[in-house]
Amino acid sequence: LELTEALFRETDALQAEWEQDLEAGERKAAIEDWAKSRRRFLEARARAQGRLRPKQLNGPSCSEGCNSGNLRQTTAPARIGKLPELTLPQFDGEVLKFPTFWAQFEASVHADTELDDATKFAYLLSNTTGRALGAIAGIPITAANYPQAVGILQKRFGRPKIVARAHLLALWKAPECREMTRQGIQTLVDEITKQLRCLAAMGKDPHSGELPWSKALMPGLKEKFPRELQRDWDLKVGSGPESEDNLEKFLEFAQLQADSLSPPDEFSPEASREEKGGEATRKELKSAERKGRDCVASSAAALVTSVQRVCPFCEGDHDVTGCQRFLDAGYSARMSMSREKGVCYKCLKTGHRARECRTSRPCGVDGCRQPHHQLLHPPATREPPRSPEPDQSHQSLLAARNTRGGSLQTIRARAYGPDGNQVVVNCLFDTGSQVSFIRKDVAEVLGLTGAHERCRFTALGGRVGPVRRWRRVE
Repeated sequence: LELTEALFRETDALQAEWEQDLEAGERKAAIEDWAKSRRRFLEARARAQGRLRPKQLNGPSCSEGCNSGNLRQTTAPARIGKLPELTLPQFDGEVLKFPTFWAQFEASVHADTELDDATKFAYLLSNTTGRALGAIAGIPITAANYPQAVGILQKRFGRPKIVARAHLLALWKAPECREMTRQGIQTLVDEITKQLRCLAAMGKDPHSGELPWSKALMPGLKEKFPRELQRDWDLKVGSGPESEDNLEKFLEFAQLQADSLSPPDEFSPEASREEKGGEATRKELKSAERKGRDCVASSAAALVTSVQRVCPFCEGDHDVTGCQRFLDAGYSARMSMSREKGVCYKCLKTGHRARECRTSRPCGVDGCRQPHHQLLHPPATREPPRSPEPDQSHQSLLAARNTRGGSLQTIRARAYGPDGNQVVVNCLFDTGSQVSFIRKDVAEVLGLTGAHERCRFTALGGRVGPVRRWRRVE
């Protein structure tokens, strides 16, 4: 065993020298491959040491003249059962994951006195990826460099100030909940509570002190909950003492609200699906909860779920496409109703925004490729036919200068973009122009996009302008 360990140390030193001559990508692959080989060797060595240790503890066998009464025989106690193999987590450089990673690594490897520092360094490399591995990948794997590698990781990812800042940032980035659903409120309460408890475990209790952090955090975190829940909370604390209006009490109130929403009973589909324990039924339940739909059982032989449709515009028992009030409204009225009710412009459903919508199908009306819903397609406007030629000449009054002054035909209008953005604009009627023009800043506000074209414009009097690059938008 000692000879094998000596050969391994020599091989490990040669491997470290060879890795220094490789490029960054090849070095990373070589380090990962050698880390796997090193781990297999360490596991084999540990098994060999485990087999040799009982023989060493038993001592020499009793020979002639040996007093068996004075011979103490030590045997390892028999282990009942076998503990499962502990798999260390992989740390990729996420600051919030470092405390958990280091706690497990320290207990399993760093504090193990039977392992030398070079072996610990090998374990550290094999359990890091991404930014964490890049921070220590170039350091030679030696016993002297192990404390340096540990210090680099702790300084970059484990400083209390950095970890506390990451927890605060996670609080501000917590997902919003805009509907009074049990799962949405519960998820938000759990996320906020988790981050606050992590801060308290670091000695930065957000609820302590004369001016606790929770006082500053509460307005922003409360806005992430549904409006109805916020109103109920304001009514609850409006007549009570000021000390009751704090983040800790608010989270308790939100938890009670979540518990009171659609509690599952023994006859509900939720309870039946949990009893089944099937993966497919669990996925269906999660999908139904995300969409905020109520499930109804139809028979004992099979669970058939039906969706209760509620129109966001008239609260009728139908979806948006069957709402006569919405269908009878004009384009502008439909846009106003959609903004007022907060529906998605892509699917006309509530609970998310257009940029978060999973619907990727374009409008399709008259070949429209915009991502809005068909019922939000703007009315058709008559435009002159477009020429496919990239270089073309247009006549326009836009480039003509009027030094004597005069009156122009103008009108104020409201322009709409594909995502529902709108802006009030001044329109100039140029009867001699073959194309319509729009300012670049207005197009950016409306979110208009299109291909670039090279055009030359001809003004009145035959004056021809230079060829310029323009963007054609819809």
